[in-house]
Amino acid sequence: MTDKGGRERIDGLRKTAEGVLTHRAAVRAAADSALATLRQRRVTVDLDGERAGVVPLGPADAALATDLVRAAALPPTGPQTDSLIRTLSEDVPRALDDVRRGSGFTAIFAGRVRRETAARADEFLDRTLDWIDRTGATGQLRAVDDRDAAQPVVPLEALTDPRGPLAAAAPDLGDGAPLFLDAFGDVPGVVAGLADAVAWERAAHAEVIEAGRMQRDAAAQDALADIDIDRLREATGDQLRLTALRDAGVSTVGAVLRHPVFPGQFSGVGEVTAARINGAAQALQSAAREDAVVRIDVQRRDDQTLRLVAALQTWEAAKTLVGPSEQVLIDALQPVATMVARGASMALVVPGQTGRDAGDLVQRIISIAEDAWRRRQRIAASTLAPVGDPWQDFLQRPASFFALLDEAGLTKPSGAAARGDLGDDLIAQVEAFSLDTSRLSASLRGYQRFAAAFALVQKRVVIGDEMGLGKTVEALASIAHIVGTTPGRTPHFLVICPAAVVANWVREAERHTDVRAFRLHGPARLLGLRHWIDEGGIGVTTYETLEWLRTRTPDDLRLASVVVDEAHYVKNPDAKRTMNARALLRRADRAILMSGTPLENRVDEFRVLIDHIRPDLVVDQSDDSPLRFRKQIAPVYLRRRQEDVLTELPGLVEVDEWTDLTDAEARAHAAAVEAGDFHTLRQLAMTGGAESSKVASLVEIVEEARANDRKVLVFSYYRTVLDVAKRAVGGIVFGPLTGSTPASVRQDLVDEFAAAPPGSVLVAQIEAGGVGLNIQAASVVIICEPQLKPTTEWQAIARSRRMGQLQSVQVHRLLSEDGVDAALVRMLARKAQTFEDFAAVSETATSSAQAVDVSDSRLVAQVLAEERQRLAAASVPPATGSEQITVMR
Repeated sequence: MTDKGGRERIDGLRKTAEGVLTHRAAVRAAADSALATLRQRRVTVDLDGERAGVVPLGPADAALATDLVRAAALPPTGPQTDSLIRTLSEDVPRALDDVRRGSGFTAIFAGRVRRETAARADEFLDRTLDWIDRTGATGQLRAVDDRDAAQPVVPLEALTDPRGPLAAAAPDLGDGAPLFLDAFGDVPGVVAGLADAVAWERAAHAEVIEAGRMQRDAAAQDALADIDIDRLREATGDQLRLTALRDAGVSTVGAVLRHPVFPGQFSGVGEVTAARINGAAQALQSAAREDAVVRIDVQRRDDQTLRLVAALQTWEAAKTLVGPSEQVLIDALQPVATMVARGASMALVVPGQTGRDAGDLVQRIISIAEDAWRRRQRIAASTLAPVGDPWQDFLQRPASFFALLDEAGLTKPSGAAARGDLGDDLIAQVEAFSLDTSRLSASLRGYQRFAAAFALVQKRVVIGDEMGLGKTVEALASIAHIVGTTPGRTPHFLVICPAAVVANWVREAERHTDVRAFRLHGPARLLGLRHWIDEGGIGVTTYETLEWLRTRTPDDLRLASVVVDEAHYVKNPDAKRTMNARALLRRADRAILMSGTPLENRVDEFRVLIDHIRPDLVVDQSDDSPLRFRKQIAPVYLRRRQEDVLTELPGLVEVDEWTDLTDAEARAHAAAVEAGDFHTLRQLAMTGGAESSKVASLVEIVEEARANDRKVLVFSYYRTVLDVAKRAVGGIVFGPLTGSTPASVRQDLVDEFAAAPPGSVLVAQIEAGGVGLNIQAASVVIICEPQLKPTTEWQAIARSRRMGQLQSVQVHRLLSEDGVDAALVRMLARKAQTFEDFAAVSETATSSAQAVDVSDSRLVAQVLAEERQRLAAASVPPATGSEQITVMR
């Protein structure tokens, strides 16, 4: 039987066991609470599509680390120790209580059952003490009793140790890496600054939309102001009683909208009729709003137009500084900024489901923070406001403003026209493509964005957009996307173009992207090549320097994309420049062949272009069906027309200025026909002195243009003709711009012409000034003689009539009625039809490509033959002699 001392001893062991149990539960609860706290703090950040968890930590969180360490340091217990503690903490207290209630003084009043229970409890306590003494269980209890142990000093960094207590207790947080926030003190201010800039850009965009809405409303009001009220009947299909309104002077829909009709206002107009009249007027107003086009008319400088122009200028300034990238940075850094603002000194970065290394994620956050800081500095250094008068800015850069209108969604979508002749599945792919414009500063019109996405989706394509639609910026947009989505070093890009436009390509790349461009042409080409190879970026070279470039470029240098501008230059598969271009194209991951006129003489030449980029594409060589040919090349060929996508483009007025040869010219003409001197035939109506038949027409056209404050472009194939034209027109004349004019000088000449006063004239060889240059300053184009290829004239006209032109463009062709020009015009019309059938949008042509093929030498022979027949019919006997046909190339 247990005596008092035994009971006191076992009661002491009970207290110890209960204390140990309570202590261990408290330590574990503190650790669980620490884990819950850390998990609750975890926020998710999006790092370029990679989701990562970030847990903020501050100095006070060392206590959480201590709690986790204490839980991890609890002495382990085995089954025997657990049984001992359970017995001492659960069974012994009940036994002691039973003994107290059934023994001593209380036993006198206890019943038999209670006394028997007390006896059994006393016996249990006795056995328990004996078991404790025999097994040494007291030592086991002391071994797990760490209540008096010194508290560990645990640093905050223990929470980020991959072998630390957090990693052991929480595997979901255990693969993290530390992000020290000491250097992130500026991040809250940086994020706030970026957010303000983004808000500014959005407000500027909202003002553009509102200005556009007001202009559309005004256009709708103007449209309805003069529409007769009888149209209300058409809108409702009802026989509305309108006579009383007309008798009262209310005769237009606009009048009804300004002053809605109310019941009883007019005889016979009750509540129902008034409601129908007003409803019909509002329906017409809604339809007029939908149909109204938001446009900037240079001839209409009213308050609404000025507000729209000013809003566009402000939005452009905002877009230049702020774009989608800034919002991405804000979204990524906002959680970190909040942590810093709340006093966090470090953070635990935990990988997402992709399992990317946490250290890499930390470096990515640091990189994003540095990028955000740089962008914030750039924004802070700017004026945050446009510079200069908005209207003058528009007059100088109309194409940019029209592109902004398109980007804002204020122009009518070009719909199917913007998608060329592509199949539905490919169109869906292209429209779903997400174009990265973070490295692009230009505003893209909808059709330009589609072309850039098409080039990226299909990888190797021909962009055959009509001249003047902005193929250059389409190619630059694709380059900017590749750079923006390629981590690490900037890839290598190559632009191959005519020498005349090297300067323009470099300028456009620097203006519209932040990708560096290098001249691989001219005296400094070797230095440019070294920098391009070392740094990546856009190398701009010419067809003449292709072989030099190919032999000096490392064989293992892979090109991200090659852009071939005016790709019809490589239509001859046997030409050396074509073979050099193909060699470089084979080293490129992507390729864009650009030409507004990819088909000039032969359909076979168009097939050559396709073969440059997609030799695997099946194009039936014997096919004589334009429709079938177009379907075969559809996966790689995109072409849109000006009239389909440029709704703001001014009109084109084409005038054939026919003249009669003078007597002297007619004699010279007959002699040239006899000698087979084709080039004299083409020039003689301009080169016969002051009395030349075409010179008088030229001078008259230029004088009229000057009287109307228009600038003039004069094109000819021949330098001699240009010299005559320059002397004849007098005044401010620039040029001649010829094939021998250095590329850098060409662009300077165009810039000087653009800055010159109205009435200025630029004379240029059609195959030099007619290719690649933007000369929107001119709105009158004079072509002194028919060209051997219709596309040569089209390109020349497109130098002036292109995106950004504000005036209608007049094209004057100087033609001799009784000279060689008439025969040339007839034959070239057939060549134009070939292009229309095979390379332009045409569904109905069925004629054979070979049947309409006319090469230059063959055309000359046919013209000479026709002229001999005409002269013979006119009783002018042709001279005899050997015929010598000369064709200048």
